[in-house]
This record gives sequence, structure tokens and C-alpha cells, in this order.
Amino acid sequence: MNSDKLKKAIRHNSVFYMLGLLVLVSMKLFYSGAGCDQLKWLLAPTAKWVEVLSGLSFYYEPGAGCVNHGLRISIAPSCSGFRFMTIVFAMLYFSFLHRTGRPDRNGAKSFFGNLKNYLQKGCWLLTSLLLSCVLTVLVNGLRIIAALYLPDFLGRTDLPLAFLTPDRLHTLIGILVYFMALLAIYRLAAYFFGDKALSPVSALAKCLPPLFWYFFFTLGIPFLGRAYERKGTEFAEYALLILFGCGILLLPHLLTFSVKKFAKTQSSRH
Repeated sequence: MNSDKLKKAIRHNSVFYMLGLLVLVSMKLFYSGAGCDQLKWLLAPTAKWVEVLSGLSFYYEPGAGCVNHGLRISIAPSCSGFRFMTIVFAMLYFSFLHRTGRPDRNGAKSFFGNLKNYLQKGCWLLTSLLLSCVLTVLVNGLRIIAALYLPDFLGRTDLPLAFLTPDRLHTLIGILVYFMALLAIYRLAAYFFGDKALSPVSALAKCLPPLFWYFFFTLGIPFLGRAYERKGTEFAEYALLILFGCGILLLPHLLTFSVKKFAKTQSSRH
């Protein structure tokens, strides 16, 4: 999108961008004071999904979350995936809002044309919220399964993973699962909106919005909140794990793009 189209899109959708920002702020405020009871609507379906995937049983306990006493596992508010839901909502809503509805050609003269445009954008807001909730349950369940079984699997291999402490491995699993899911979700949404190009350039470009939103929420907001001062080494380690995990997933895209570009350069010389 060139600068003129970008300015036009911002101007036509400014009210809805502000509405999306208001939703994000409300979500942030809600989560900052939410406990198990307030997040039961997210914890309970996640636990049910984990039960389907693993065969384990979870029981909801007020103040503790969904618990499996035999394995001493609890799906608590910190494991609810609420931040991931916020990222999915922001990525879907802000990335594709300008492609939902179109201003009527007659401008303000056509009331019903503009009303249809506003309704479509409002529907996209609700759709983004609903999709973010459903996708969070599905993806977070997969993350929990990976966190349950992958450490034991890796422990039975001869891979040199001594630097991966249990806490680091748990964090890295979350980074890989969540960021991989964001890449897939964005591509599916882009395909739905008509982006069917399969060139290396378009494939790499489709990685940028998920990367931006993931970095913004996981590193940008904590950085603005001076988490680096309060947590110091812990925040630096977390940032390095994010860079490492996202780099692993983006490396195939970068290599494909580089190889294709090199091949194109060589062919043009001949």
C-alpha cells in the first residue's frame, strides 16, 4: 500500500481504529485485575480441549484454575493465553480493517451505502474478537500439550540442550507455538481477503505483521513499562528467547527469499 492509499485508509477508518484501540485497552485493564473466576470462560474450554488431546482430566477449583492433582498440573490465569488472544485480535482487526467494506462512491450522499460500510466494519470487529477467543483455546491447548510431553521427549534424546532449563524450555515452547500460530492465522486471513500470491516476496511480507504485533505485545509494551529495570536479567533472557524462537521460524522464509533473489540476479546477468 503506497502512502496516498495508506493516508486514505486511515482517514476512512479512523473511528474504527480508535474503537479497536479502546477494545485493546479494555482487554488490558480487564486482564490486569482478572483472577480464575473472571477467566473461567477461557480456562474451562482450554482444559476441555487439553482433555480431548491428552486424555487427562481437569477439575475447576476456585482460586486455582483447572487442576489435575495426579500430575500436579494447573491451568491458571497465567496459562490462559489471554495475551495471545489480545495479539490475535490486534493482528486480525488492524491488519484487515481497511479491506472490510468500502466507502460509497456517492460519499455522504448515500446514507445506506455508508451504513453498509460501517456495519461491515463493525462485524469485522466482532468477528476478530470471536476468532481470537476460539483460536486462543485451540492454540493454547496445543501449547499446553507440547509443554507437558516435549520436555520428557527431549530428555530421552542425546541433543545438547543443557542450556535449556525447564523454565527456559517452557518459555521457548510457548514462543514457538504462539508465533507459528500467528504466522498461520495471518496467512489464512490474507488468503480469505484475496491474497493468493505464492512468491517468496509475498511469503516474507506476510511474516511482518505477525512479527510486529508479537514483538509489540511481548517486548514493546513491557519495555515501555520499564520491565528491563524491574526484572533486568530475566527480561533480557526472555527477549533473547523470543528473538531465537522467532528467528528459527523465520529462517526458512529468509533463506527461500535469498535463494530466489540470488537465482533471479544470476539469470538476469545471463
